[in-house]
Amino acid sequence: MSEQRFLDDRVGSSDHPQHRADDDEGYRAPSVDETGVAQQSIFDGAGNEVVVVTTTDEDGRRKQGTGASFEEALADAQDSSEPIGDGFGPGGGH
Repeated sequence: MSEQRFLDDRVGSSDHPQHRADDDEGYRAPSVDETGVAQQSIFDGAGNEVVVVTTTDEDGRRKQGTGASFEEALADAQDSSEPIGDGFGPGGGH
């Protein structure tokens, strides 16, 4: 199996501050086997990291939620009022 390589963090290499999730959130989170909740990261058009959580909503359906942190993304995923997290929409990029 090939070794995965993530790009070096680009915070500070832009003309504006960029948000990064905590060290144990998003793509840096423990595996789903350890936590029971899958996490990933996506990035908006301004280079900000958005945490994505895949779990079940309050109606028991599988849903992905998004947020700046694990807690925000999990709350979004468990809310059945919207079909998908806001972070999947157009970002606030340039």
